[in-house]
Amino acid sequence: MPTVTIESIHNVRVKQTLRLRDAGVRRQTGRFLIDGEREIALACRHGFEVETIFVLADLSGQATNQSGLRDPYPAEFGRRVQPVSHAVLTKLSYGQRGAAPVAVAVSPKRTLSRFVWRAGELLLVLDRTEKPGNLGACLRTASACGVSAVILTDPVCEPYNPNAIRASRGTIFSLNMLTTTRDELQNCCRAQRIPLFAARVDAQDELWQQDFSSGGAVVFGSEAHGLSDEWDRAEHHSFRIPMQGASDSLNLSISAAVTLYEAVRQRRKV
Repeated sequence: MPTVTIESIHNVRVKQTLRLRDAGVRRQTGRFLIDGEREIALACRHGFEVETIFVLADLSGQATNQSGLRDPYPAEFGRRVQPVSHAVLTKLSYGQRGAAPVAVAVSPKRTLSRFVWRAGELLLVLDRTEKPGNLGACLRTASACGVSAVILTDPVCEPYNPNAIRASRGTIFSLNMLTTTRDELQNCCRAQRIPLFAARVDAQDELWQQDFSSGGAVVFGSEAHGLSDEWDRAEHHSFRIPMQGASDSLNLSISAAVTLYEAVRQRRKV
């Protein structure tokens, strides 16, 4: 573990790390930030490449564990743990995290090229998702429902946006999350005979009429525009969530939660 504590917010490493708060820099460098000890521990546990962990130093200059967790990081991360002053950690932290640690991690490159669907698996597909908070909430639900993979088609928001990580409560690191295009996903479903269920507000059939017992890919569109006509094909199972009152749609994360839990309910009866 480094013995020299970084004291100044004007330190070069601190300035370079702060630049990762910008989405453009994250895309350019292939790096992103993880805020919070729980989230960092989950990333480490699930094999993410974590380059540096900035932690609060005590008066002796050593790193401290503010949350009281024991051995939150693997032993091999010792040299990558960098003690910093309270002022530096506060500057690096996202939101009101206080003295929570901050890590720099490498963005994984996970594509659909080697994906193989096993019959019965449930997939969540999010098409052109715009809001990172919604993405994170969907990931949190996907984890709770035992979804085998989350596939992002042509995402507008960055997958490892700080808001997405925070809203997912760190479950983003435990999921098999892949990024691809709409056409590639549809070709994959066709080639591997994956049933595709498309959530559409104009669909004739209701959610309760769908059969999720054999698994498949459940697709939701963007918050503003839903699914485009390219998702309205004869081989797809289109459905809508029935509603009463003045509402004509639900929030994306709510729609995904309602649908996934209906799938879980059906699959438990099989």
